[in-house]
Amino acid sequence: MLNILFVHAIGKSKFGGGEKWVLSAATGLRNEGFNVTVGGRPGSLLLKRAAGEGLETLPFNIISDISIFHSFRIASFIRKHNIDVVITRDRDLGVIGLAVRLAVSRLFPFPGSGNSGGKQDKPLVFVRHGLALRKSFKKHSFLMKRFADGLITNTSTIKDLYVSKGVAGKDFIKVIHNGTTPDEESPAFDFGKKYPGKRIILSAGRLAGQKGFFHLVDAAALLAKEYKNIMFLVFGKGRLLARLKRYAQSKGVSDIVIFEGFVEETAPYLKGCDLFVLPSLYEGMPNAAMEAMGYAKPVVLTRVDGAEELVAPGGDGLLVPPADPLALAEAIKLLLEDKRLCERLGEQARKKILTNFTREKMISSLREYIEAGMKAK
Repeated sequence: MLNILFVHAIGKSKFGGGEKWVLSAATGLRNEGFNVTVGGRPGSLLLKRAAGEGLETLPFNIISDISIFHSFRIASFIRKHNIDVVITRDRDLGVIGLAVRLAVSRLFPFPGSGNSGGKQDKPLVFVRHGLALRKSFKKHSFLMKRFADGLITNTSTIKDLYVSKGVAGKDFIKVIHNGTTPDEESPAFDFGKKYPGKRIILSAGRLAGQKGFFHLVDAAALLAKEYKNIMFLVFGKGRLLARLKRYAQSKGVSDIVIFEGFVEETAPYLKGCDLFVLPSLYEGMPNAAMEAMGYAKPVVLTRVDGAEELVAPGGDGLLVPPADPLALAEAIKLLLEDKRLCERLGEQARKKILTNFTREKMISSLREYIEAGMKAK
């Protein structure tokens, strides 16, 4: 059975869509019988959760595009454990590419590797992009052409962008949509006890500029003039928390726009809310929205990147232009006033997730891609 190493050296306290994908993919492939290790920063939430799932972990810090020390360490691990496939994020590709070159070289013995001075077949290196690059296309194209054997992304939008920018050819990139498995056991959170008589509009994501939460505050301010029974709850943490709270206060909506902080298990809250909104300025495949749809919740998303592949306008959700608080408010208003529309969109959304965006389908596609790559070596 193949030996697979995931490398994802993200910050210790970060656990967003990319980290969820690594954990989901790693546990899924482990359950399929692969030998899987997850590498990342010591003490990171990712490694803690990976260990909690019974996965092998490899702690290390990668703090720059090139780190000879860490390349040697990873090369030793690759050789000792006869790693067949490395799946890494783009920012770690320089270190991983060099590690792979060192691991297959006859010139470098690795003490304790169990294969000192020997040679193994070169592992396949796949880069995973869950979010489109916004700059440094030339650098990433250079690294891709020299170190990577393929690129995995979660939307056709990202694939088309990379092809147009010359980062990689279309046959080099594989689109594997994110997958989710609805938690059918957890009970819905009873928002009625905490916010009696309120309609709950939920949003979730890292509190960063990308997610567009300032526009959500603007939309809330517009709706507050007409509706006295609405609450906007935002789950997540990030460096913009203080600014967002001040902004909500300046708009007079700090009493109805509540930043709840990070929540490890969102299923009860998604089940208990009335609708889900994500005002992103750019996205990969929006996991939080996908999860909400899996619980038959109507969603309002901005028309960016993967959102357009996840939602068919009017069929299983509503799409609005990014950075347009008025359009966002109008879409939310439409759902607040039309119960039948909410039910129809929610039912269609759940059906779509259970058909096209399951975790099982994601793992199956990833496994097929890996095995096809091994056969083509």
